Amino acid sequence: MPVPFCHLCESNPTDPRSRHPDALQEGEYCPVCLRPTCRRHLGTVRWRWRSTGALDAALVCLECKSAYRHRSWDPVHRDWIS
Repeated sequence: MPVPFCHLCESNPTDPRSRHPDALQEGEYCPVCLRPTCRRHLGTVRWRWRSTGALDAALVCLECKSAYRHRSWDPVHRDWIS
């Protein structure tokens, strides 16, 4: 899903991952902070559903991933792996 801009590219324009138009076309809104993020600033987090034990994954912005904010995203139903 294309995003209009990337909040991480805007906050740090000197980052070598910033300013790639094709990355905006593959961008997504971070499910944790709900801000638009380009593909180059997305990272994968994985969890196991507590109800079924099935593994699942999602893309979140690197800022949320490195600050472990994704672990506060629905902790009742998810056991975090990464």
